[in-house]
Amino acid sequence: MSSRAAFRSIPQPPERLSKKICFILNNLTEHNLKSQTHELMSQLPLHFNRWLAEFIISRVATESNLVDMYTEFVLLATNRQNNFRPLILDLLTREIDFLLRPGQLNSTNGRSLKNFGAFLGRLTLAKGIKLGVDLKSLIYVAYKNRPESLDYIVPFICELLKNIKHSGSFRELDPWMREILEVTKELHDNTDKLPIQFEVELLFSYLECDMSEIATAFYLRRIK
Repeated sequence: MSSRAAFRSIPQPPERLSKKICFILNNLTEHNLKSQTHELMSQLPLHFNRWLAEFIISRVATESNLVDMYTEFVLLATNRQNNFRPLILDLLTREIDFLLRPGQLNSTNGRSLKNFGAFLGRLTLAKGIKLGVDLKSLIYVAYKNRPESLDYIVPFICELLKNIKHSGSFRELDPWMREILEVTKELHDNTDKLPIQFEVELLFSYLECDMSEIATAFYLRRIK
C-alpha cells in the first residue's frame, strides 16, 4: 500500500490543530517561511511528525510548484527536529518504490513520480548527498523488460539529476554522474520516442553539458 493510501491510518492531530497546520502549509511564502516553520514545528507534537511528512508528500505529488517551498520547509524543520528530513526521505523513497512497481505507472502517477524526482533531488543531490538508488539498473530493467515504463521513469530520473547543478560537490565529470549521463545518452540514441529524447536533451541543456562531449555507454544494448 502506498504511503498516500496509508495516510488515514496514521495518528492524526486533533482537528483544530490539523486545520491550523494545513493553513500554515497552504500559505507559506518566501517571506514568512522561516517564522511559519518555527511556529508550526513548535506546536506540533513529535508523534505527529509522520502525519506532517505524509501531508507534505501528498501535496508534492500533485503540485510541482510546491517542490522548492516544501524543500526549504523540510530543511528548516530539520534544524529543529533532526529526524524530520530522514523521515521524509524514508517515506518518499517508499512512495517512489511503490509507483515503480509493475502496473502502477500511468499518466497521473507519472506526474507524481516526476515531482518526487525533483523533490528527492532537492533533498539529496542538491545538498551533496549521493543517492542509494541504482539509477542505471532502473533504466536497464525498464529498457529490457518494461519499455513502456520509460515514458515515466526517464522524466523522474531527469528531474532528479537536474539537482546536480545546485551542488558544489558534483560536476558532470564526477565518475558517478558521468556514468549516468553516458547511459541516458545511450538511451537517447537508441529510442525512437521523441518525448524521451526531449527529456534527455533538456537534462543536458539544464546541466550546461555538451552531449557530444559525453561518451555513449554500451550498457543498455548488452546481452544479460
